Amino acid sequence: MNQNNDIPDALQKIFDKALEGKRLSFEEGLSLFSTPYADAVCHIADQVRKNKVGDTVFYASTLYIHPTNLCELSCPFCSFYAKPGWKQAWFLTPEQIEHKVRQALTSQALNEIHIVGGLWRDCNLDYYQEVFKRIKALDAQLHIKALTPVEYDFLAKMHSISLEQVFEKMIEWGLGSLPGGGAEILVEEIRKKIAPGKITSDEYLNTHRVAHTKGLPSNITMLFGHIEEPQHIITHLEKVRTLQDETGGFQAFVPLKYHVENNALGKRTDRLRPKDVRLIYAISRLMLDNIQHIKVLWNYVGIDEAVGILNCGANDLAATQTQEKIITMAGGVQIAMTEAILEERIRKAHRVPQKVHSRYNYTSCTNFPTGKLHMTKIAQ
Repeated sequence: MNQNNDIPDALQKIFDKALEGKRLSFEEGLSLFSTPYADAVCHIADQVRKNKVGDTVFYASTLYIHPTNLCELSCPFCSFYAKPGWKQAWFLTPEQIEHKVRQALTSQALNEIHIVGGLWRDCNLDYYQEVFKRIKALDAQLHIKALTPVEYDFLAKMHSISLEQVFEKMIEWGLGSLPGGGAEILVEEIRKKIAPGKITSDEYLNTHRVAHTKGLPSNITMLFGHIEEPQHIITHLEKVRTLQDETGGFQAFVPLKYHVENNALGKRTDRLRPKDVRLIYAISRLMLDNIQHIKVLWNYVGIDEAVGILNCGANDLAATQTQEKIITMAGGVQIAMTEAILEERIRKAHRVPQKVHSRYNYTSCTNFPTGKLHMTKIAQ
């Protein structure tokens, strides 16, 4: 029932469905991009967030480790990759990574290590075995969230083994979850233009599927604000939603705002299709009825806008993001973030801060015959 005479009946019906926990269709989701009532869409997304997850805002104390930016690919949207001989190229040995973690542990209460890098053959399974074991030797409680599906596919092909075997080895060495980068847009006509050479959308999703069947939860991202159109975003969301129906393994959905600095695509401003950032988060919350957490990375949009997005469906303010390089190399926000600052900003937004790692204070992850991940919550 339309209690606001200013809201068209068709839009109000969508709002009512969302508030009742009913699934929005492709057409309904797409219509939200063209409505002049964007503030109302954000308001409804905020109500849905409150109904689903309450007023808690999660964050982690995370050290980013980028083993190398050397990469066999040259994606037009990417500001991170380098080739041998480039002055900005680096490669970290396991010993150097151990030193970084050891240093970070002396200055902050880390609870998570986030590891992602380029596709490079020196970063093979032997390499990651040593890296993971060195991290766990420093602190066995550190949660390791590591590698994108693109990297896991690369490892499987390099070693001529299955994805299942790769995950089994990584779990044995200490892997706890997947960060979910590399999704970009899960529509091949767009994906082939911005990330030629990367695995297909189906391959990307199947890697998450395999991880979930092995008991590994994951996040999943979406890169927006480049050459995609609204229908591509809704298609992406529907594909994520469908796999979540099957496995239940996605912990959080993470929209990522595209940045134009230091990459080839950013020079083609005539091709870019900027989006209303708040609306992307709101529509994501409304479409993804089966994913608990919507995460906003403050270093992609700025801390002020990130806090504002907490009123548009988001309930996770990411992390301290120590030594993150992928977005900073593309012009992202570069400030020294602390737990104290994050908690203060969350409280000022009238929310309740809660420090977690990527399992959101869930400790066990068991495969049941349905294939869905069933989580057992830590007693509070």
